[in-house]
Amino acid sequence: MSWNSPLLFCLALAGCAGPGTGWDRASDLSVYASAHAYARIALEQQVLCGGDSPEDARAGFERQFAGRNAVVRAALVARHGEAALDRASRHFVKRVSCGDVPDFQWGHRYEDLLRLLENRLEIMPERGG
Repeated sequence: MSWNSPLLFCLALAGCAGPGTGWDRASDLSVYASAHAYARIALEQQVLCGGDSPEDARAGFERQFAGRNAVVRAALVARHGEAALDRASRHFVKRVSCGDVPDFQWGHRYEDLLRLLENRLEIMPERGG
């Protein structure tokens, strides 16, 4: 074994963790469907675990994300069509049990995927685009 074998091994591993893995490689429709699955879990968690009323939970979510979601949805409909978007959104979402402390990861995951779609579709909400 030569002195550069460990170096080559490390470089190979580094290449596996680089760009092009995970959500970067998923289709727009898969990312959109997963984002909305996370949103449904987040709302359910707020109601069942946090004690919010369904109306309050939905209103808060709408206030925070409705504008961004509408722009992303319009761009995806223009790119893929309404029927494809509706088909992608009809996936079963497993219930997530309540823990001992509030779990905000689902809302954060939704926001992360929404941002990924905004970047892919070249939508920049901070610039009004």
